[in-house]
Amino acid sequence: MAKILVDFQLSHGQEKVTQGNIMIANIQPGKSNLHEQVKKVIADQFNCPTGIISIKQIKMNA
Repeated sequence: MAKILVDFQLSHGQEKVTQGNIMIANIQPGKSNLHEQVKKVIADQFNCPTGIISIKQIKMNA
């Protein structure tokens, strides 16, 4: 398991965008679908669909 820092944005429509970052612990970076794992965590946190989430950057934390 690892901790990662994720920079992301949520697109709420044509001109509404929310940018942010989140620290996620207990993620499995070795899995083939890391971006999907991260989107699911963010969607659960913000109660939104994964389709509106864009991952800008993922940084591993030691």
